[in-house]
Amino acid sequence: MRKLASDSVIYGLGSVANQALSFLLLPLYTRYLMPAEYGTLALISALGGIVTLFATLGIHSGLMRIFFLYEGETERAAVVATAWFFAVATATLAGVALYVATPVLAPLVLDVDGAVLYLRYAIVLNCLVAVGSTTLTTLQAYQRPRPYVIATAAGLAAGALLNIYLVAVAKRGVQGVLEGQIAGMGVQITISAGASLAHLGRALRGKALREMLGFCVPLIPTNLAGMGLTLADRYFLKIFSTLTEVGLYALGYRFGSVLDTAFIQPFQRAWFPYVFSLLDDPSHREICARALEYYTILGGAVVIALSLFGAEVIRLIADPSYLGASPVIFWIGLGILLRGTTTITVTGIHIQRKTHYSAGLFIVGSFANVALLALLVPTWGMLGAAWATVLTYVGLSGGLYAIAQRLHPIPYRLDRIALLLAIVSALCLGGERIRMESIVLTCAAKLAVLALFPAILVAIGFFHHGELDRARALLRRATG
Repeated sequence: MRKLASDSVIYGLGSVANQALSFLLLPLYTRYLMPAEYGTLALISALGGIVTLFATLGIHSGLMRIFFLYEGETERAAVVATAWFFAVATATLAGVALYVATPVLAPLVLDVDGAVLYLRYAIVLNCLVAVGSTTLTTLQAYQRPRPYVIATAAGLAAGALLNIYLVAVAKRGVQGVLEGQIAGMGVQITISAGASLAHLGRALRGKALREMLGFCVPLIPTNLAGMGLTLADRYFLKIFSTLTEVGLYALGYRFGSVLDTAFIQPFQRAWFPYVFSLLDDPSHREICARALEYYTILGGAVVIALSLFGAEVIRLIADPSYLGASPVIFWIGLGILLRGTTTITVTGIHIQRKTHYSAGLFIVGSFANVALLALLVPTWGMLGAAWATVLTYVGLSGGLYAIAQRLHPIPYRLDRIALLLAIVSALCLGGERIRMESIVLTCAAKLAVLALFPAILVAIGFFHHGELDRARALLRRATG
């Protein structure tokens, strides 16, 4: 667990830095872009994820799994070279084809002025993201979190600086945001590829490519359905409401998804190489069970903080037209927390390399999400979209757990997880109602609510004997 904690801390510090840079841009976006323009960006971002997926067929996930099946530096370097070659070739072909087709595609997905230009920028950006995922995954596979963090942070910083100029000074609006993001991705790829070159082999392996595609291609329906979950809510809001409400929802979603970028993604980057390297250790099942509990405690604390203080942050940084974004923060955070549990519970599926099992479940989940959105959004607007997200992730996380347990049973203690989620929800829903004339007094009262979380866990005897001592020792080693 020490290596997992250490790498998670490094990835986490990098993600916190990246998240801080991203949040520095929120005042820029929410003061120089109207909510409708912010909603347009949200739709473009959701569409871009689909481009990223198909540009390289998700070869980076295949690289992460198949890399550990090969032994010796030469063979592993050949696996990396094969993945790189495939990523660059397919991203180039897909990018050119989509770029040419944008006059036909743009009216189907965006009915705003400049739709063709925006979609072309999104195609270029997300093809670069797909290639960059492969270079970054190489660093993950070799368990080199420091250059990984440097590459991502430098790319984001470069893009942020250019965004500030293009949006605030040059007044280029949505186009300026996309141009800055493209430049940032160029910087990230340059650094991550340079740091990975030492691990790049000179030979290609057809067998390794077939194995990587055999792992990642069955994940495409799963990932596509997952992206559909992100895309569908915004489009239902666009149909039954306005782009302004899409923008408000997107901002609230942005706050709730801080959990994903600041905690879940760093944990994922450390978790998979860590757990795949431990499969010969009989204790790996108990490690998974303990990791799920620690994940829920730490992730739950982040959800509480986001829910309690999101509204105050929006008041400080955004134009008053964005104040209606805060009610969805808790619900989005809760949904993302539930989705994140599958990082651990899906381990059994990945260990057995049976990724096709999860594809059908995600397809069913995406249809269920559409049905929930159709039921809830017309009446409840963006709150209905947020509730649909939570209910969908409840079903998906439960289904993936059941499948993985049949393939590779792990002694998770679900009663403890349910108790944690109940405490988190009660503190969030109660704390959100705190409103005082002074923002200082409001924040002080909400800090007290946040402090109740660990206090309640200790008071009810949630932690096993010696668990707190081990956690403190682990934290000292990871940060020492």
